[in-house]
Formats: sequence, structure tokens, C-alpha cells
Amino acid sequence: MHSAETQEPRDASGADFEGQIAVVTGGGSGIGHGVARELARRGASVVIISRDGERLQEAAKAMCAEGLDVRTLAGDIADPALLTHLAETTPEVDILINNAAVFASYGDVEDVPLDEIDRVFAVDVRAALLLVRHVLPSMKQRGYGRIINISSVAASLGAAQQVAYSAAKAALEGMTRALAAECSRRGITCNAIAPGLIASERAMRSIDPEIRDCLVRATPIGRPGTVDEVAYAACFLASKRAAFITGVCLSVTGGMGLGVV
Repeated sequence: MHSAETQEPRDASGADFEGQIAVVTGGGSGIGHGVARELARRGASVVIISRDGERLQEAAKAMCAEGLDVRTLAGDIADPALLTHLAETTPEVDILINNAAVFASYGDVEDVPLDEIDRVFAVDVRAALLLVRHVLPSMKQRGYGRIINISSVAASLGAAQQVAYSAAKAALEGMTRALAAECSRRGITCNAIAPGLIASERAMRSIDPEIRDCLVRATPIGRPGTVDEVAYAACFLASKRAAFITGVCLSVTGGMGLGVV
């Protein structure tokens, strides 16, 4: 029998979030839902946000069926009214996962409608920054917080036909580093995760099969990642074991960008 001093933590990753409140944007499906579910399984009370109300309710129903603590907030995170409602209903947040993102139409950048480019930056960058502004005051007051921004391998490698998305994700990574420098002495860490090809429903539906096969060949591990694998990375960065890690962009890509093995 282990003594109190040597007993392993209840959670193998050390990520026990009992009593903590997490907000996950884009939490109705895919990576966002996977991260929200894993945080809740490890004890967090989770607020999931999505503009797709039907998917949001389906995700919440699945989590409730596991006995998990989840609330929903339907709306567009680029809409200031949603942030006002979040501030009223969830004034204190321990963990913020900025996951929601949109793409512009595929095509050469000069052919992409300007309103689509504006929308990409409104959701992928500006809304994430406004959410950070919402959670920081209470995090600073309590001397603790975890901010995790979900970026993309496109930020570092670039994605042809998706210049706006690549630029927005690069901006998100820059914001991550700046926030880490600004907030670290207040007990708040800020990190990013850059997934590669992940076998989420949206990715499998929206990516052309030939392009998907090409991306798999460019992944040394030789397969797409899973939503759970991104969720495990997020839970580690949100945990107390990651207290000395800040300003990092963790690549969850199966080695994409290293070359084909």
C-alpha cells in the first residue's frame, strides 16, 4: 500500500480538475467536444459554446449520459452579446480552450471574398482575444489560470488555398506567446496546440480524399491523429503538472513537417 507521500495521483496524467470551471469554444463537435469531454471526465465543470445549437445539444446529451457536468451556450463567439451573456453566467473561469474556428473558401487568396477573410479573423483571432480579456481579471485575482489556444499545423507550414486561415492561426500563436509573457507572473499559463490531420468528422467530410491521403503520407506516424489524442495534450497543458510550461505551441501532428519516413 502506498503512503500518502508516494501514492500516485488519481489521474494518470496528473490532470485532476475537480472544482474547476472550463470554457470550451467550438465544443459541439470534433476537437472541441473531445477536449470538453476529457476535461469533464477528469472532474471539471464544463461550459461548451457553439453556434450550431443542434450539435451543441447532442454533445451535451452525450456528456450528461456519462454523468458529466456540462452547460451549453449557443451563439456566435464573434458576437459581443454572447460574451456579455458568458460574463453574466460564468464570471470565473479556470481553464479557457479557444478552439472555435472557421475557414474561408478554398482558392487563391486574390479570389477569396473579402467578407470571408474578415470572418476568419473575427472568429479565429479577435473572438479568442476577447474571450481572454473576459477570463483574465478573475484569473489574476485568484492567481491561477490556464489558457489553451487551438492552432493548426497550417500556422507553421502554411496551407495553399487557405492563406487567411494560415495567417489567422499564426496570429493566434503570436498572441499565445505574448500572453504568456504578460501573464506568467500571475500564475497564469498560456499555450497553444497545433494539430495536424485529425480524424474529426469535419476534417473527414471536408477534405478531398486525395488531399487527405497526401497528408497521411506526409505524416511520419502514418495515420491521422484522433480527437482524443488532442484532448489528452490539452488536459496535460491545463493540469498543474504543466505549471512550468508557458508560451509553447505543442505540435500534435504525428511528425508532419519532419519529412516522410
